[in-house]
Amino acid sequence: MSNAVPTLEDVAKLAGVSKSTASRILSAVKDAKIPFSLGTKKKVREAAIKLDYRPSKMARGLTLARTGIIGLVVPSLTDVFFPEVISAIEAPLVKAGYSVILADANADSQVEQARIHDLLTWRVDGLIIAPSQSSSQAGLFWELWRREIPFVTIDRTFPETPFCSVSTDDEAGVAMAVDHLVAAGRARIAWAGAGPLSLSTSRLRQAGYAAGLIRNGILPVPDYALHLPVSESAGRQAVARILALNPRPDAVICFSDHVALGVLEACAQHGIRVPEDLAVVGYADLPFARMLKVSLTTIRQPQALLGRRAVELLLKCMEKKKHSERIVLPVELIVRESTG
Repeated sequence: MSNAVPTLEDVAKLAGVSKSTASRILSAVKDAKIPFSLGTKKKVREAAIKLDYRPSKMARGLTLARTGIIGLVVPSLTDVFFPEVISAIEAPLVKAGYSVILADANADSQVEQARIHDLLTWRVDGLIIAPSQSSSQAGLFWELWRREIPFVTIDRTFPETPFCSVSTDDEAGVAMAVDHLVAAGRARIAWAGAGPLSLSTSRLRQAGYAAGLIRNGILPVPDYALHLPVSESAGRQAVARILALNPRPDAVICFSDHVALGVLEACAQHGIRVPEDLAVVGYADLPFARMLKVSLTTIRQPQALLGRRAVELLLKCMEKKKHSERIVLPVELIVRESTG
């Protein structure tokens, strides 16, 4: 028995028709009117089923100018923020008849560019991208825009561009955390793990921190803005720097739940009581946040909704060339033990 993958020629031969006839019948949209008898259409479709023939998306794309493939690029597959987002993107696309190719950019802008170029060689119908690029590195995205390749950025955005995007309200989220801490009686509030300000998430969250303080009549203290990489180790470094400050902060808002996890671990090592000595707030509401020994107060980003709205927007972009729309989703304060 041959293990060769059946081809369109095999289907045509079994059905007793030409290759072009088999192609037109198998590529026709359901209920479309094509100039073949019911008997011919039935023979071709039965032959395809018997041979377990599956059309090549690439070949179909060359014929119809659409492949039914969507590219999805995320900064890291190990970041627990993204699995729920990915699932929420993939499910409606599969239901709509699309296949999804997932690419990991390793949080590297050069790798991201290579992954996007690879996906373009597959003639993808559209792209959903959580950018690793900074706002000054939008060149590739301008190239996509000029070539009228539909794409949507998620989580991070490029300011002052027409690119379609779905993000969450980062500035309002951190300001909300400041309001909560002030209401709980905290006045010396630090900010930890900002990341590069060239990224929209870093810039907006830090802006929310400053705006929240000023709104509550608190003058920002430069030494309380702890600019560190976004990681658990950054949280541990933040605590070391907090211990060296006088007066010490009585609260810290972290760029992410990962940074907050490092803060909580370092507090336990140094005998700092949470929340009595230091209140801690994270950002994202990742699954582990509620499972910690001291459960984490955090800002919840609607990951599933982020994915679903990205799909809706991409489909809109695929129907209307150079469609421009920004969607900003609200966030929610989730109060747990780490702030009292």
